Amino acid sequence: MSRAKINFIKLNQEELSAKIALLVSETSRVIFWKTAPRYYEGKAFLFDVRQRKTYLTISDCNIHLRLSGERICLNFSINDIDYFLRGKVVEQEENNMQMVVELEEHCFRVEKRSRERLLTYPVYEVYAYLKYAKNPATNVVFFNKKEQQSRDFFSEIDNLQKNRIQSLTSDLHLGESEDLVGFRVEDLSSSGLSFFANTKEKENILDALGDGKFSLVLNFEMQVFNLEEASIVYKINYINSQFSGVPMYKIGITFKASPSLKRKIEDHSGITVDLVDYQKEFEEFIKNE
Repeated sequence: MSRAKINFIKLNQEELSAKIALLVSETSRVIFWKTAPRYYEGKAFLFDVRQRKTYLTISDCNIHLRLSGERICLNFSINDIDYFLRGKVVEQEENNMQMVVELEEHCFRVEKRSRERLLTYPVYEVYAYLKYAKNPATNVVFFNKKEQQSRDFFSEIDNLQKNRIQSLTSDLHLGESEDLVGFRVEDLSSSGLSFFANTKEKENILDALGDGKFSLVLNFEMQVFNLEEASIVYKINYINSQFSGVPMYKIGITFKASPSLKRKIEDHSGITVDLVDYQKEFEEFIKNE
């Protein structure tokens, strides 16, 4: 498998402080190391800012090495986005496995989605399905991307198609007030995807979802993934000859990262995404900063 170049995006001091505050509030895991590939971990316990420097206290450190005075690299994740930075260990208490790290000014965010992104259309048959509340005035399942010409489109063929799709997983079984919509996925990562929708699909279904969280089911060439905590991140006007002049929207969705979907993407893209790769490339990257 090949390795795609990792894109490190620099955050400023204000952004770093906000991320560290969130990290501590959730007592999240922090990974740290001096030299890859060996690494250790602990929990974000406390932080404070003194003379424009941020200090992070890490508790439950899984390490018995003396690191006082040493510069280390750190990694943490928030909402499945990885952050990397460096710091100097200014205090280390061996008995309670705790240490204080003076963080360097800049933190770097990793653009994971661009690294894992797989262009699925037209090579792969990948569809995203979601349930929505039915409008009493219409009973339509939009599986094509053409503007519908009538409101009695719901046919026996559509029923058969819907029943076949529902057989994929119990997550697609419908209540009396629910219906099903499916979209051909254009590109995909372990925590996001995009597809095209027409005006009726956008206005009648996607707009109604608002900023709330929802679940969806992904069918990747007959392998099913149940994806949770999904939300719409963009709806962009799109003009493309493949849609015969019909107004379309490109829809971007993010969801809770799926390890099994990540492995599926890696199998098809030939790209490995693991911590050791990140460690080594961050060490190389930071030398030039």
